[in-house]
Amino acid sequence: MGTLAYVAYVVTTTLVTRCIAAAGQRATVVAGGLLAVAGTIVIALAHGPALLAIGVASAGLVQPPFADAVDRLPATVRARTLATISCGTGWGVAIAAPIAIAAAEAWRSAFLGFAVCATASTLFAAFVLPGPRTRNRTLDKSAPTGPPARGHSAPRPGRAVLPMFAGALLIGLGSAPFWTFAVDAVRAAGLDQTAGRALLGVAGVTSLLASGAADVIRRLGATWTFVLCALLEAAAIATVGLAANHVVAVMVAAAVFGAAYNTIVNVTVLWGTRLYPDQPSAGSAAAVKVQAIGLLCGPLIGGSVAEAIGLTATLLGGAAIVLAAALFAPRTDVIQNASE
Repeated sequence: MGTLAYVAYVVTTTLVTRCIAAAGQRATVVAGGLLAVAGTIVIALAHGPALLAIGVASAGLVQPPFADAVDRLPATVRARTLATISCGTGWGVAIAAPIAIAAAEAWRSAFLGFAVCATASTLFAAFVLPGPRTRNRTLDKSAPTGPPARGHSAPRPGRAVLPMFAGALLIGLGSAPFWTFAVDAVRAAGLDQTAGRALLGVAGVTSLLASGAADVIRRLGATWTFVLCALLEAAAIATVGLAANHVVAVMVAAAVFGAAYNTIVNVTVLWGTRLYPDQPSAGSAAAVKVQAIGLLCGPLIGGSVAEAIGLTATLLGGAAIVLAAALFAPRTDVIQNASE
């Protein structure tokens, strides 16, 4: 089921640029929001794996269009806003995890409540996002008036995009063992189910710290921000693998992971928007898609490794892959315009 969510991300982020070009930012986000509402309701009503699978595979269109929408803002505000938007999943996990623990057997009612929240946010997005005319002015700043450009196909930055792809892919591959196996490792080590749920909740809460990614980049530079977050994330994943039976160590590791992982994702998204300056949503979608490919392949590879040599080795392997991602850290000057 988790894999289906990543498959949906890969498919929708592949299509999102065409959707924006054809229908605009607002229509794309509204369509994505309505899919999320429908999917959440389907999950709440599901009584078998088929309907549950349909409900899970309902995400991916919402985030990238905001990269175009915020492109009109001043540089510093734009970077902070985009980082906050990229932390949307963290806000969701931070709120949903305590609800999931409290709801227990009443989880269907919780999902119906989530559907109401998705409806409200979709309506708000429909109100605040620009329409097609504003979109065309944003994409073609040299021609603020006149007919819309045809196609708006994603620009191709050539070889400059390869390090971003490599870094995003490795971050996805290396992070997947945490998202997929950390709870299993904690339970196998003797901690109870509540501790497993709390682990993900802690990671969600601390991921909100990544909203300050633009300010961190401005102080440390993109290179050191990326490398430092890769080191911290790798250390957190390894800690869960080596000390899964120590609840304090696991919770501290989850907190570090949430902040580091989401910050490095934000760096990658900002990096993508700078590589595609004429259509930031294409860069954001490219970064999210490549990382989703890593998250998609990670559990498949990790499952085989876990079956052969255990969960600890799987988590340590994930930590090593995240460390390798640091080799592809962006040059500070590549995305300095996004944060200064």
